[in-house]
Amino acid sequence: MPARAALPAAPARTGAEIVPAPFRGAAVRTRCVLVGGFGGGGGRTTVAAGLGLALAARGGARVVAVDACPDQYGMLTHRVGLGSGTSGVRELVTAQPPVESLTELRLYLRADGPGGLEVLPGVHDLTAPGLTAQELAGALDLLGRWFQVVIADGPSGWNQPVSATLLARGDQVVLSCRAGEAELAAADHALTALAAAGRADLQASVLVAVVETYPTRLTRVARQRLGDLEARARRLVTVPFDPGLTDCRPVDWYRLRRRTRAAFEELAAAADPADQ
Repeated sequence: MPARAALPAAPARTGAEIVPAPFRGAAVRTRCVLVGGFGGGGGRTTVAAGLGLALAARGGARVVAVDACPDQYGMLTHRVGLGSGTSGVRELVTAQPPVESLTELRLYLRADGPGGLEVLPGVHDLTAPGLTAQELAGALDLLGRWFQVVIADGPSGWNQPVSATLLARGDQVVLSCRAGEAELAAADHALTALAAAGRADLQASVLVAVVETYPTRLTRVARQRLGDLEARARRLVTVPFDPGLTDCRPVDWYRLRRRTRAAFEELAAAADPADQ
């Protein structure tokens, strides 16, 4: 593969966040899909990766995923089998001169993996301040100029600045949780909490991804909670246990079990703007 062009130098940061200048070209209609939930270990990055790979495999819409967790770098890119590089959200939004084309934008994306999904990493310098809401908003604006679908691997909850920014800009929420009594109860609470976070309009369209992190046999209470959650969501999809998803290893789309791919494809069909 040909070497990437050198990244534009980012200016020194001087307190106020630098955001992109107003764009004067024609923009595409972008669908922002937030993969979120409550608590850690709910499979958000796994679901963001699988959904993105499934949408990329469907073709038709140009798809990008962004690692929007404020204090981590490289998790999403690693999950889809890409190198994380040395640039991400912050370098993109502080680029001088500002990014003005898809070719320039792609200098900041990782896109050399087998699945065809392009990914914008988060903040790579973990000794610096974490990702801010202003930086994320600038990145979403830039991605929205050239991509029909932006998938955001968001942090836990709805009310912190970064997750609130994602929720405010979201067109679709994919609620991710593990298959267990406590986790399903937390997902139900997260669905209810959308109203308190100002997005009651998204409740009826929520897609729920229940991730089996090990071969699961649900208890009676868990099955009841699963049924209650399914009744409230637009669609509930169980992502079955798959060794290809364990141990945070890179996801090889074509080596996943058929049932696993089918689950992600079902999510993709529900999130694809072409099917709305």
